[in-house]
Amino acid sequence: MLRTLLSIAFLIWTYTFCSAQEMKSFYNDSIQLFYETHGSGPALYILSGGPGEAPDHPYHLIIDSLKSRYTCVLLHQRGSGKSRHMPINKSTINIGKYTEDIELLRQKRGDKKIILMGISWGGLLVMNYAAHHPEYVSNLLLVCSAPPSHSVWNVLYDNQYARRSQSELDSLDLLQKIFSTKTEKELDSLKRVNPISKEVQAYKAFMAIHVRAMYYDKNKISPKYFDDLFYNFNFQPIPFIDEEVLETKWDITEKLKKLKTSALIVYGRQDDQGESTFYLQKESLLFSELHVIEQCGHEILEEQADDFFGVLRGYLDRR
Repeated sequence: MLRTLLSIAFLIWTYTFCSAQEMKSFYNDSIQLFYETHGSGPALYILSGGPGEAPDHPYHLIIDSLKSRYTCVLLHQRGSGKSRHMPINKSTINIGKYTEDIELLRQKRGDKKIILMGISWGGLLVMNYAAHHPEYVSNLLLVCSAPPSHSVWNVLYDNQYARRSQSELDSLDLLQKIFSTKTEKELDSLKRVNPISKEVQAYKAFMAIHVRAMYYDKNKISPKYFDDLFYNFNFQPIPFIDEEVLETKWDITEKLKKLKTSALIVYGRQDDQGESTFYLQKESLLFSELHVIEQCGHEILEEQADDFFGVLRGYLDRR
């Protein structure tokens, strides 16, 4: 009897969860892109990090917090999540194409005004979208966002380097020698077909060292969260964006200064992006307010979720 009741409860929970979300898709040229919608109310688009991060946990924590007041639109960006399977090259992976995807999604849904939330890399995207389509943006929510200019792009890498011990630096070199026999594409495939291969395990250990530099309190790194992040993350797009930003000297700060859009900038004090990144956002977005969460690194929802949601809800309550 108990087993029957538990089965019924599970089916009801599954139905409720599935019916609470809708997975849809649209096309940009030949590339099919997927997105989810949750809740009801004004449209709030959520852009995940990476590029290449699957929009799973912790993005659904944000959705659960906001879906009673907003229609949360979670885009599976090109090369990530449900939109992962596509050609990855210079013509498909660039800031312009990612930004174009957001506008095509807005057109498909028919949203006249949107709130844009960007986490990490997603913050760069929402700033770029607002710089080019200000008439459609009612508010920007920047969470541990990447910078709006090439001028501080390498601060992240310098800060990560400074946080590593010599033994970690030596380990990075040794691990890279093992997995660099494979291309990024081959490694991405191996993660799925042979996750215990020596190349994948070396790659995973390499990324674990990178992730440790992103936390204030390394004890808050969840092994399950890291496993899910690593195996679901498509790392292939990152080098293309790095190259584009640095080679083109990408910079939208002057465009941002012309905006009259309200913005929230929130980040952890110990974020490896560096405070110069967030001060540059504040200087560029004239109608913004900045909130710093203490004893917190880049993974803000893993380290200080309560403080983050307190800031977010407080800001939205005043809109």
